[in-house]
Amino acid sequence: MSKTMGEVYACPICAARQVVGTTEMFILTEGLDRHFFNVNRAKKLVADGRSAIAIATATVLQLLAVNEHELAHLPHVDPARPGILALRFGGLILLDGIHRAVRCMREGKVFSAYMLDHEESQACIVREDIVSRDPVAIVEKLRRVLRTAMQIGPVEAAIDCNSETLEKVRKLLTPSENRRLELRLLQPKLREKD
Repeated sequence: MSKTMGEVYACPICAARQVVGTTEMFILTEGLDRHFFNVNRAKKLVADGRSAIAIATATVLQLLAVNEHELAHLPHVDPARPGILALRFGGLILLDGIHRAVRCMREGKVFSAYMLDHEESQACIVREDIVSRDPVAIVEKLRRVLRTAMQIGPVEAAIDCNSETLEKVRKLLTPSENRRLELRLLQPKLREKD
């Protein structure tokens, strides 16, 4: 979409994107915890020729309910361009396309997105600032994930803690919860430079 210079600088998102050499990031905030995702890396992953899928309106509305958007940026986006969805603890995160999704909902259009699998989603995580290493707090987060998990099968959850804490978490969960969760330690991996 064409923008005048006045529009670009009146829109904080467009103005931020004028800075050359920056990496687009998405920050997921859960209480005091923050998870940083590299959106540029996600865009490279979905450029492999995969097809975008139509996202159900109810799902789009759930995603928008937990994201913020800038009204001034809405006219600057193409609602026909797909977004990018990532997986985190069995739930969906809209890494890219928040404003396009808002436009689609406002205009009664179908929003589509590319889907990252679990490994691809993990590869886009740059940093995680987890305030709590407390097993009880981790169990509360996992129970919240189980309540909102869209998948029928087991939910894979990579936990950023040590093996002792993970064992305490398993003991605090009910047998039914343990059957629904595939818990493992989050293994730090060397991430290639963009």
